[in-house]
Amino acid sequence: LKEERYAPVKDTTEQCGEIWKTVCSRAVWQPMGFVYIYNLLQVGNSAWKEFLKTALGFTSAQQNILLILGYVLLYVGVIAYKYYFITWSWRAVYIFTTIIGGFFSALQMLLITGHTFGLSSFAFAFGDDAFADFIAGIQFLPTTIMMVHLCPPGSEGAAYAMFTTVNNSALTLCSAISTMLLGIWDVSKTAIAAGEYSGMMKLTILTTALQVSGVFFVGLLPRTKEDLAKLNHEQPPSNVGGAIFLTITVFSILYAIFVGVKNILNPGWTGES
Repeated sequence: LKEERYAPVKDTTEQCGEIWKTVCSRAVWQPMGFVYIYNLLQVGNSAWKEFLKTALGFTSAQQNILLILGYVLLYVGVIAYKYYFITWSWRAVYIFTTIIGGFFSALQMLLITGHTFGLSSFAFAFGDDAFADFIAGIQFLPTTIMMVHLCPPGSEGAAYAMFTTVNNSALTLCSAISTMLLGIWDVSKTAIAAGEYSGMMKLTILTTALQVSGVFFVGLLPRTKEDLAKLNHEQPPSNVGGAIFLTITVFSILYAIFVGVKNILNPGWTGES
């Protein structure tokens, strides 16, 4: 590939101006708003690993196997998008993967009640745990492709770093929310060991509903990169949209830092055990 050597580099002020102009574009804050909201709603059940260990007797080795298989399926999901789902619109990919993800998340309820259709608990857990990573792998590339197309010329690195920060800050905040939900019902190790699974069931239903609800915001996402370009040229920029976008991003990062520090200084402050 041809590459320009010793290309002029814009100073910090110019790059900040370019980024501000970029985030004010509806082609940026609208789809990235979807990415943020969708990731924020992917709230997991933070008590699930404790349930696997305490109630089902999963060993550390078995949980590590699930983790490794999950990473493998994450890669398989990326490959699946590259060779199959790439012909789908971005909306279709998110709708399909959200519905499938909700299905596998709902399987946790069957595992809680012991209805595994003759399969071992480990094999059943593989289906609802590891396949969530496969779905995440499918969603990874369309999100990355969209971010690349949003980067302004000359400030690609700074803009892409900001977009990934938005993506990651939502996931970090989502994790914090997941931990805070542990205090709603009794999902402590003591309750699980005593066979009291009602709190676990309610928490699973809540997190599954939150994860699936992300599909209702898919209308914010352009169908293809062509629609993204059209949105950029046909819609006027909005200073309000850009300001809201940056404000939410900054406060999400600050809150994630706050939660991390509190977890270190005062473990269990949100009520989890």
